[in-house]
Amino acid sequence: MKNHILVVPVLFLVLMCVIMISGCTSNTGNSAVTTVPTTLPVATAAGPQYLTYTNPTYQLTMSYPSDWREQDVAPATCLAARPYGKTTCNIVNFFSPTVNGKYTTFSIDVDNPTTSTLGTYFNNVTGAIENYYPGVQVVQTSLQEEISGNPSYELVYTTGQEGKTNPVPAIVEVTFGNTNVPYIISYSALDDQTFDYMVKSIQIATVPPTQGR
Repeated sequence: MKNHILVVPVLFLVLMCVIMISGCTSNTGNSAVTTVPTTLPVATAAGPQYLTYTNPTYQLTMSYPSDWREQDVAPATCLAARPYGKTTCNIVNFFSPTVNGKYTTFSIDVDNPTTSTLGTYFNNVTGAIENYYPGVQVVQTSLQEEISGNPSYELVYTTGQEGKTNPVPAIVEVTFGNTNVPYIISYSALDDQTFDYMVKSIQIATVPPTQGR
């Protein structure tokens, strides 16, 4: 009987170790469910060429640097436990080449069609992120240039987690497709030329109102 009693805490400790290890596989503060590829490209001195990514399901097309790793997410496993909602679907991730063991992630999530205004939805996203990260520092919130002809809001922040000397910076952009489908773009760095190019290249066509999620 005593042996059975000891099994439970041992299994619990093993499970906690697995969870802690898996949570350290990415340096992207708001991409906890993103599975990082086992190998990432290495930065080179040559300037990037650009490739085209297309997602027929969500009628999305965009450009990304050819030295970045593209990771499509299967619809059956797309549900993303993001800070800003339980119904978001992570459809694609892009990973930059590693530099000194670090990399940047560009992710796109979509949500179910909403009756909220873009401003209200963005405020809900901002509030959820602030609640999720203790000590979060909001650098800037602003109405940005259009994405694919639609207005977009941008949140720039650092996680500001207690005990961290180098808080992780991040950007979240939110826009609506033509059928009030929210698109949430996350970037695990501050604004730079690559981010600007990728965001401005996004084209979104009319999306069916339901995606079977």
